[in-house]
Amino acid sequence: MNKFAKLAAAVSIFATSAFADESFGGVGVVYKLTKSGAEVQDVIPNSPIAETKIKVGDVIVAVDGASIQGKKSSEVKNALRGLENKPVVLTYVSEGDTLVETVRRVKLTVKQLNNIADAEQPEKKLLAVLDDGKVVENTETSVSENLEGVYVDGVQLPVTSEAQTLAKEGSAKLASFSRNVIRVKLETAGAFVVSVVDSNGDVIRSFSESHGRAGINSVSWDGSLVPDGRYAISVEHNGTVSGVNILLK
Repeated sequence: MNKFAKLAAAVSIFATSAFADESFGGVGVVYKLTKSGAEVQDVIPNSPIAETKIKVGDVIVAVDGASIQGKKSSEVKNALRGLENKPVVLTYVSEGDTLVETVRRVKLTVKQLNNIADAEQPEKKLLAVLDDGKVVENTETSVSENLEGVYVDGVQLPVTSEAQTLAKEGSAKLASFSRNVIRVKLETAGAFVVSVVDSNGDVIRSFSESHGRAGINSVSWDGSLVPDGRYAISVEHNGTVSGVNILLK
């Protein structure tokens, strides 16, 4: 398998082309597609993913509540990519626990490099240099010809601050959860969607309300037949998505 075929199969934030550089809304994760989902192979420094607890070896199983297990490589890549500055909820498994992180995509650019000296670009901020899809820790010692630079537009920096303040900017959050009632607190009135996601990344219940009011909103549901275990609850409202993990027993 040649360099470009391997990258297309293994890298979610970019699929390098031999003919053109690429820009897109991404989160900054390098993964290997497995039966369980997208196994994290590397994290781009200072990217949205780098500001979460997601680490190498974790497996992303769902994006915005939709399972990516068993999906084609192109489908997973398209799920992780999207509009820049748009929040995205990632459900992942880490050391046996199913967890949720909400990040905001940024505009990433991947450029092929002839050598390390070409890495610095005056109009963009360099996040990392990759050697065949792997972050190079010390660029001074790299002699590979298979190099790519990953950049973020300077106007979007600092990426770190964007990711750290995302939770504070969210306009809705889970107030309480039981097998009978889900309560959501909205900062402003408007439509909202609540989803219950299992450890496989599958949405087992989804509820939408078109006329939510500012304050506490209650959604009745029957969770009596839902097995005990860990679940992720996502709330989408006014263009933001928040996520929280719960233990149902």
